[in-house]
Amino acid sequence: MAAEANQEVVITMCALLANRRRQLVILYLLGCDEDEWISMEEIARWVTAVKQGYSLEEATGADYRNIRESLRHTHLKTLADAGVIEHDAKQTRIAPGARLPEVGRVFLHLLLLSANADNMTA
Repeated sequence: MAAEANQEVVITMCALLANRRRQLVILYLLGCDEDEWISMEEIARWVTAVKQGYSLEEATGADYRNIRESLRHTHLKTLADAGVIEHDAKQTRIAPGARLPEVGRVFLHLLLLSANADNMTA
């Protein structure tokens, strides 16, 4: 029974962290206070800037709209369903959820392992 529960946690973590946009939302929220609400526009603009290599001021137009809508319709729901984020009824803002620290730790460990692996092959 415990092995099945652990397997389910691993599968859930892998699914949550499999998408770059979800990774970036998690990374952003790790720097926020636990009761801090972030607007949809702010998180979408930041994800656009990081993903496209833009400044925050340049993160507009079609790239921004595409990312904002994919966050709104897919990725934020996935994170909310897993308890990683909280969102208001209109889904116009998000805040860190109860599972953000746990998922964030796993993500940061994976980033460190990836960086170490890159250094070993260089």
